[in-house]
Amino acid sequence: MKRDMVLVRKLLFFFEEKETPEMVQEPPIDGYDTLTVKYHLVLMYDAGLLRCEPVSSSSSDRVIYVMPFELTWDGHEFLDKIRNEKVWKRITDTMSAKGAHWRSASSVDSRLNSRWSTRRVERLTGGRLPLLHRFYPIPTVSVRAVDP
Repeated sequence: MKRDMVLVRKLLFFFEEKETPEMVQEPPIDGYDTLTVKYHLVLMYDAGLLRCEPVSSSSSDRVIYVMPFELTWDGHEFLDKIRNEKVWKRITDTMSAKGAHWRSASSVDSRLNSRWSTRRVERLTGGRLPLLHRFYPIPTVSVRAVDP
């Protein structure tokens, strides 16, 4: 079965809009059959986008299906990056035009995060970074305000 990033995006929106963290046996996504939705829920669990209770095979560690509850931090972060319709259309159009295939959600996320980090540091330092940053990627840093 092929991965459908449009379905992944719809599932991310579904779980974000849920008001309670209760388990959903099968999210009602129009135009998709049960098997396809469940397959994508397992993929999203494997990618760290959903918090789920996995149900494994009795003879191996293989996850057969998941009982999804809510988005993880990474799920929220990834959705924030693909939320805007114009950005989403540009991404899908570019991928289609180049005949490219989607990499894992985490690799798309890390590339977006890397670009954001570079631009953020450039803004904070008041100018362009030296060429060195092209060879040594800037790590993502979280900054929190602390009360004195």
